[in-house]
Amino acid sequence: MCLPLGQGLAAILPTKSFNTFGYIWSLNPGPFSIKEHVCISVMVGSTLNGMYSNDITLTQYVFYGQVTSMSFQILLALGTQLLGFSLAGFLRQFVLWPSSMIWPSILSDCAFFNTLHKNYSRDDQGKVTQKHAFWIIMVGSFLWAWVPGYLFTGLSMFNWACWIAPKNTVINVLFGTSTGLGMSILTFDWGVISSIYNPLVIPVGPTPSFCLIYCSY
Repeated sequence: MCLPLGQGLAAILPTKSFNTFGYIWSLNPGPFSIKEHVCISVMVGSTLNGMYSNDITLTQYVFYGQVTSMSFQILLALGTQLLGFSLAGFLRQFVLWPSSMIWPSILSDCAFFNTLHKNYSRDDQGKVTQKHAFWIIMVGSFLWAWVPGYLFTGLSMFNWACWIAPKNTVINVLFGTSTGLGMSILTFDWGVISSIYNPLVIPVGPTPSFCLIYCSY
Protein backbone atom coordinates (compact mmCIF):
# COMPACT_ATOMS: atom_id res chain seq x y z
CA MET A 1 0.00 0.00 0.00
CA CYS A 2 2.99 2.33 0.39
CA LEU A 3 3.53 2.69 -3.35
CA PRO A 4 0.08 3.98 -4.44
CA LEU A 5 -0.21 6.16 -1.33
CA GLY A 6 3.26 7.63 -1.82
CA GLN A 7 2.70 8.29 -5.50
CA GLY A 8 -0.71 9.78 -4.74
CA LEU A 9 0.73 12.19 -2.16
CA ALA A 10 3.51 13.15 -4.59
CA ALA A 11 0.82 14.08 -7.11
CA ILE A 12 -1.43 16.16 -4.84
CA LEU A 13 0.84 17.76 -2.23
CA PRO A 14 1.98 21.34 -2.94
CA THR A 15 5.53 21.83 -4.17
CA LYS A 16 5.97 25.19 -2.44
CA SER A 17 9.27 25.56 -0.55
CA PHE A 18 9.53 26.87 3.02
CA ASN A 19 12.45 28.49 4.80
CA THR A 20 12.82 27.56 8.47
CA PHE A 21 15.89 29.08 10.15
CA GLY A 22 17.80 28.91 6.90
CA TYR A 23 16.72 25.34 6.15
CA ILE A 24 14.68 25.07 2.94
CA TRP A 25 12.15 22.25 2.87
CA SER A 26 8.99 21.24 1.06
CA LEU A 27 6.04 18.94 1.64
CA ASN A 28 6.60 17.54 -1.84
CA PRO A 29 10.32 17.45 -2.62
CA GLY A 30 9.88 15.21 -5.66
CA PRO A 31 8.54 11.89 -6.96
CA PHE A 32 8.03 9.04 -4.52
CA SER A 33 11.40 7.30 -4.61
CA ILE A 34 12.58 3.80 -3.80
CA LYS A 35 14.53 5.16 -0.80
CA GLU A 36 11.35 6.56 0.74
CA HIS A 37 9.60 3.27 0.13
CA VAL A 38 12.38 1.29 1.82
CA CYS A 39 12.45 3.73 4.75
CA ILE A 40 8.71 3.33 5.31
CA SER A 41 9.01 -0.47 5.13
CA VAL A 42 11.87 -0.48 7.66
CA MET A 43 9.88 1.66 10.11
CA VAL A 44 6.80 -0.54 9.74
CA GLY A 45 8.84 -3.73 10.03
CA SER A 46 10.60 -2.56 13.19
CA THR A 47 7.24 -2.25 14.99
CA LEU A 48 5.47 -5.20 13.40
CA ASN A 49 6.18 -7.77 16.12
CA GLY A 50 6.22 -5.46 19.10
CA MET A 51 8.84 -5.33 21.84
CA TYR A 52 10.22 -8.37 23.61
CA SER A 53 10.03 -6.50 26.92
CA ASN A 54 6.25 -6.94 26.80
CA ASP A 55 6.77 -10.66 27.35
CA ILE A 56 8.73 -9.89 30.54
CA THR A 57 6.05 -7.72 32.11
CA LEU A 58 3.27 -10.10 31.06
CA THR A 59 5.12 -13.10 32.47
CA GLN A 60 5.64 -11.30 35.76
CA TYR A 61 1.95 -10.46 35.96
CA VAL A 62 0.40 -13.72 34.75
CA PHE A 63 2.71 -16.33 36.30
CA TYR A 64 4.18 -14.58 39.32
CA GLY A 65 1.52 -12.04 40.25
CA GLN A 66 3.98 -9.15 40.15
CA VAL A 67 2.45 -5.84 39.14
CA THR A 68 5.08 -3.46 37.74
CA SER A 69 4.74 0.30 37.49
CA MET A 70 4.33 2.14 34.21
CA SER A 71 7.70 3.86 34.63
CA PHE A 72 9.40 0.45 35.03
CA GLN A 73 7.74 -0.84 31.88
CA ILE A 74 8.73 2.26 29.88
CA LEU A 75 12.34 2.16 31.08
CA LEU A 76 12.56 -1.58 30.43
CA ALA A 77 11.20 -1.13 26.90
CA LEU A 78 13.57 1.76 26.15
CA GLY A 79 16.55 -0.08 27.64
CA THR A 80 16.08 -3.25 25.62
CA GLN A 81 15.30 -1.39 22.39
CA LEU A 82 18.25 1.00 22.72
CA LEU A 83 20.53 -1.90 23.56
CA GLY A 84 19.57 -3.59 20.31
CA PHE A 85 20.07 -0.44 18.24
CA SER A 86 23.41 0.20 19.96
CA LEU A 87 24.66 -3.28 19.15
CA ALA A 88 23.49 -2.80 15.57
CA GLY A 89 25.56 0.38 15.39
CA PHE A 90 28.67 -1.36 16.76
CA LEU A 91 28.28 -4.27 14.34
CA ARG A 92 27.63 -2.06 11.34
CA GLN A 93 31.25 -2.17 10.21
CA PHE A 94 31.16 -5.96 10.23
CA VAL A 95 27.73 -6.80 8.80
CA LEU A 96 27.12 -3.85 6.43
CA TRP A 97 30.51 -2.90 5.08
CA PRO A 98 31.80 -3.56 2.53
CA SER A 99 28.64 -3.36 0.45
CA SER A 100 29.42 -6.74 -1.14
CA MET A 101 28.54 -8.41 2.19
CA ILE A 102 24.94 -9.13 1.21
CA TRP A 103 22.53 -10.62 3.73
CA PRO A 104 20.73 -13.41 1.81
CA SER A 105 17.25 -12.71 3.17
CA ILE A 106 17.42 -9.15 1.80
CA LEU A 107 17.73 -10.29 -1.83
CA SER A 108 14.01 -10.96 -2.20
CA ASP A 109 13.20 -7.54 -0.72
CA CYS A 110 15.62 -5.83 -3.11
CA ALA A 111 14.05 -7.61 -6.08
CA PHE A 112 10.60 -6.61 -4.80
CA PHE A 113 11.43 -2.89 -4.52
CA ASN A 114 13.25 -2.81 -7.85
CA THR A 115 10.31 -4.48 -9.55
CA LEU A 116 7.89 -1.86 -8.22
CA HIS A 117 10.03 1.19 -8.95
CA LYS A 118 11.81 0.21 -12.18
CA ASN A 119 9.88 -0.73 -15.30
CA TYR A 120 12.05 -3.45 -16.74
CA SER A 121 11.54 -4.59 -20.35
CA ARG A 122 9.69 -1.36 -21.10
CA ASP A 123 10.68 -1.43 -24.75
CA ASP A 124 9.93 -5.12 -25.26
CA GLN A 125 6.60 -5.05 -27.05
CA GLY A 126 4.29 -7.95 -26.39
CA LYS A 127 6.22 -9.16 -23.31
CA VAL A 128 5.12 -9.10 -19.69
CA THR A 129 7.27 -6.82 -17.59
CA GLN A 130 8.34 -7.71 -14.06
CA LYS A 131 5.90 -5.18 -12.64
CA HIS A 132 2.98 -6.65 -14.58
CA ALA A 133 4.01 -10.15 -13.56
CA PHE A 134 4.07 -9.01 -9.94
CA TRP A 135 0.54 -7.63 -10.09
CA ILE A 136 -0.75 -10.78 -11.83
CA ILE A 137 0.82 -13.03 -9.19
CA MET A 138 -0.40 -10.80 -6.36
CA VAL A 139 -4.02 -10.89 -7.58
CA GLY A 140 -3.81 -14.63 -8.18
CA SER A 141 -2.34 -15.30 -4.73
CA PHE A 142 -5.02 -13.13 -3.12
CA LEU A 143 -7.79 -15.09 -4.82
CA TRP A 144 -6.19 -18.46 -4.06
CA ALA A 145 -5.65 -17.56 -0.38
CA TRP A 146 -9.40 -17.83 0.16
CA VAL A 147 -9.39 -21.51 -0.88
CA PRO A 148 -7.05 -23.00 1.78
CA GLY A 149 -7.93 -20.24 4.23
CA TYR A 150 -11.74 -20.59 4.28
CA LEU A 151 -13.23 -22.82 1.58
CA PHE A 152 -11.13 -25.97 2.13
CA THR A 153 -8.76 -25.59 5.08
CA GLY A 154 -7.52 -29.13 4.60
CA LEU A 155 -5.29 -27.85 1.81
CA SER A 156 -3.16 -26.01 4.40
CA MET A 157 -2.12 -29.28 6.06
CA PHE A 158 -2.77 -31.91 3.40
CA ASN A 159 -2.41 -34.99 5.63
CA TRP A 160 -3.71 -37.57 3.21
CA ALA A 161 -2.41 -40.50 5.26
CA CYS A 162 -4.39 -39.44 8.33
CA TRP A 163 -7.50 -39.05 6.20
CA ILE A 164 -7.26 -42.70 5.16
CA ALA A 165 -7.01 -43.96 8.75
CA PRO A 166 -8.04 -41.15 11.11
CA LYS A 167 -8.31 -43.44 14.15
CA ASN A 168 -5.06 -45.32 13.66
CA THR A 169 -2.66 -44.23 16.41
CA VAL A 170 0.53 -45.29 14.63
CA ILE A 171 -0.35 -43.47 11.41
CA ASN A 172 -1.35 -40.33 13.27
CA VAL A 173 1.89 -40.34 15.28
CA LEU A 174 3.99 -40.77 12.13
CA PHE A 175 2.09 -38.60 9.66
CA GLY A 176 0.14 -36.17 11.84
CA THR A 177 1.14 -32.53 11.68
CA SER A 178 -0.21 -31.16 14.96
CA THR A 179 0.39 -34.19 17.18
CA GLY A 180 2.76 -36.31 15.11
CA LEU A 181 6.05 -36.24 13.24
CA GLY A 182 4.53 -34.71 10.11
CA MET A 183 6.08 -37.19 7.68
CA SER A 184 3.29 -36.66 5.13
CA ILE A 185 3.41 -32.87 5.18
CA LEU A 186 2.09 -31.43 1.96
CA THR A 187 0.61 -27.98 1.74
CA PHE A 188 -1.00 -25.80 -0.88
CA ASP A 189 -1.00 -22.74 1.37
CA TRP A 190 1.80 -20.23 0.87
CA GLY A 191 1.19 -18.86 4.36
CA VAL A 192 2.15 -22.23 5.82
CA ILE A 193 5.17 -22.56 3.53
CA SER A 194 6.57 -19.17 4.51
CA SER A 195 5.53 -19.28 8.17
CA ILE A 196 8.96 -20.42 9.40
CA TYR A 197 11.27 -18.87 6.82
CA ASN A 198 10.99 -17.27 3.41
CA PRO A 199 11.75 -20.09 0.95
CA LEU A 200 12.33 -17.65 -1.92
CA VAL A 201 15.82 -16.82 -0.63
CA ILE A 202 16.92 -20.47 -0.46
CA PRO A 203 18.61 -21.63 -3.70
CA VAL A 204 17.16 -25.16 -3.73
CA GLY A 205 13.62 -23.90 -4.30
CA PRO A 206 10.45 -23.56 -2.22
CA THR A 207 9.33 -27.18 -1.88
CA PRO A 208 12.60 -28.96 -0.90
CA SER A 209 13.70 -26.06 1.28
CA PHE A 210 10.40 -26.02 3.13
CA CYS A 211 10.63 -29.75 3.78
CA LEU A 212 14.15 -29.41 5.16
CA ILE A 213 13.29 -26.45 7.36
CA TYR A 214 10.08 -28.03 8.60
CA CYS A 215 11.80 -31.30 9.47
CA SER A 216 14.60 -29.52 11.30
CA TYR A 217 12.01 -27.40 13.14
